[in-house]
Amino acid sequence: MAHSSSTSGIVSGRLDSDLLEQNFEDLHAPLSKHEALVASDRCYFCHDAPCMTACPTSIDIPLFIRQIATGTTDASAKTILSQNILGGMCARSVQQKLYARKHVLEKWQRVSQ
Repeated sequence: MAHSSSTSGIVSGRLDSDLLEQNFEDLHAPLSKHEALVASDRCYFCHDAPCMTACPTSIDIPLFIRQIATGTTDASAKTILSQNILGGMCARSVQQKLYARKHVLEKWQRVSQ
C-alpha cells in the first residue's frame, strides 16, 4: 500500500525515490582519487598525533592517511571501520579541515614558543 507524505505516523514509502535522493545527497561531493592523494600529502605525521587526540573515536588518523597516500584504500577503510562502525559518517559530520587542523596548529604554536 502506497503512503503519501501526509500519512501520519512512521511508515515507509512516504517519499518517492527522487525526493529521497535529493534529501539525502552529500553536502559535499566525495574526493576523487587525485584529490584524496593531494589531501593526504598535507599531513605532517606528527609524533604525538594531535589529530588522534582530537578525534572522539581515537581513529589512527596518521595510519589512515598513510594508507590513502599509498593507494591501499581497502586497508584505510578497515582502519576507520575497526574503530567506528559508522566511520563513513566521519567525513560527513566532522569538519576535518577545522577540527583536526586546529589541534595540529595549536601544537606547532606551542612548540615554536
